[in-house]
Amino acid sequence: MKHGKLNLLLSTSIAVALSGCATTDEPVGPINLSGTSAPLVVVEATSSTHDGNGPDRLIDGDTSTRWSASGDNSYAVLDYGQVAEFDAVRIAFSKGNERASTFDILVSEDGNTWTTVLEGEKSSGKITSIERFPFTAVKARYIKYVGHGNTKNMWNSLTEFYAVNCSINTCLANEFATSATIEANQVEIEAAKAKKAEEKARMAALRKGDFGTPVPLKCDSAVSDCSKKTWWDVPLKSPVIPAVPKAGNKPGENFDLTTWYLSQPFDHDNNGKPDDVNEWYLNQGYEQPELFYTGEDGGLVIKTFIKGTRTSKNTKYTRTEMREMLRRGDKSISTKGVNKNNWVFGSAPEADLKAAGGIDGVMDVTMKVDHTTTTGEAGQVGRFIIGQIHDQDDEPIRLYYRKLPNKDTGSVYFAHENTLEGSDNYYSLVGDLSGEVEDGIALGEVFSYQIKVEGNTMTVTLKRDGKDDAVQVVDMSESGYDQGGRYMYFKVGAYNQNNTGDAEDYVQATFYKIKTSHDQYTK
Repeated sequence: MKHGKLNLLLSTSIAVALSGCATTDEPVGPINLSGTSAPLVVVEATSSTHDGNGPDRLIDGDTSTRWSASGDNSYAVLDYGQVAEFDAVRIAFSKGNERASTFDILVSEDGNTWTTVLEGEKSSGKITSIERFPFTAVKARYIKYVGHGNTKNMWNSLTEFYAVNCSINTCLANEFATSATIEANQVEIEAAKAKKAEEKARMAALRKGDFGTPVPLKCDSAVSDCSKKTWWDVPLKSPVIPAVPKAGNKPGENFDLTTWYLSQPFDHDNNGKPDDVNEWYLNQGYEQPELFYTGEDGGLVIKTFIKGTRTSKNTKYTRTEMREMLRRGDKSISTKGVNKNNWVFGSAPEADLKAAGGIDGVMDVTMKVDHTTTTGEAGQVGRFIIGQIHDQDDEPIRLYYRKLPNKDTGSVYFAHENTLEGSDNYYSLVGDLSGEVEDGIALGEVFSYQIKVEGNTMTVTLKRDGKDDAVQVVDMSESGYDQGGRYMYFKVGAYNQNNTGDAEDYVQATFYKIKTSHDQYTK
């Protein structure tokens, strides 16, 4: 499958830059490989997959952009339009000074038969600037980079990638990780860090969360006896909810929110933390007119701007998202740990099965997406998380919706984090993480999903009217979630995955069904 086709007509000066061969610092004439009469440049860049950072960024002459693809054997291909002789590739790696990448280089004259010229090659892990990797001269039209991840994870991320012929053209001496190159590159890195720090400071001002309508969290005497220290029932009693959500109802009247906690990106009390809402306030009718409210059709509208405070220092993105709370208002039960507030896999040790509030789990959701972000970096624009299973540190599943600004429909896919490997594996339901999709889900289109865990098996199902169900089954037996001490909880809402766009840009979804269930220990 090809992504990100690019046809380029390059000026003489750009052609020189792309070939990577020059003898002076001044603009020079066309660089000719193998005696061709015109500059030989890449006419098309494609890849097996990408995360929105497409293969066109490999040949844009800008090391601040990148091609990124997750997974072993993800590849990118350069088409030079004609057969020529090459004896090296020039590559710059994203975060190339922090991690070493492993890769193969294959060549082909016809795009069908491939010859490996570099196998198991490794980048230096010391510089972000161009590194050159020579090989025995060979004729080719197509040059393929096959990635095998890096020393930290299984992402393959390159900022630039070209093939050259150093026997014909002068290749630069500073394309290796020497002490001089590392020192010069460090100066460039520090300058980039300073620029990034300025942007971070700008975003920090927007992170304060001082926007929107403050909604005080206080006991409603019309509903509860507020003279009591604990003015709600323990455990909270589930309300009688309508078969179809009704306009005019509070969110807690349309949905059983007695087992949910709300995170939102406000900090109206200026304590440096989100103004979150516990299950007893949700059950009593809490709503916020900008980000969490009943829509005109009765659905629960959940919205998140790019601006706003985050739930922790380690979180990069803002969220308006609900977290499952099996304790049903019982504050004596901690939110953390293997206890009656959280659930475990059926494959967990028996002691955990006894202690947990549930075993295995199912979450059924019906919803539509109203808006996605349209500004920001290519790898972030248009994406957000609509459902999760979280444990204390990791995520067995993060379910995404993504629609690119130039597409009529969006994709739904998910990531499964393997805690033993420290890697994410991505699975497609409709389209994939690149946002490239032919028969995707449009804004305003109602669809349903189910996340079901039985032991170490997770089944994710996407349902649409008039379409076959999309199903992915994940074997989690080698992912580490069945170890002792691992506790789980569902999450649902609008967890924005874009922090580079305009502050007022946002994601929004409307929910019509949110239902979870768990087995109980019976031995």
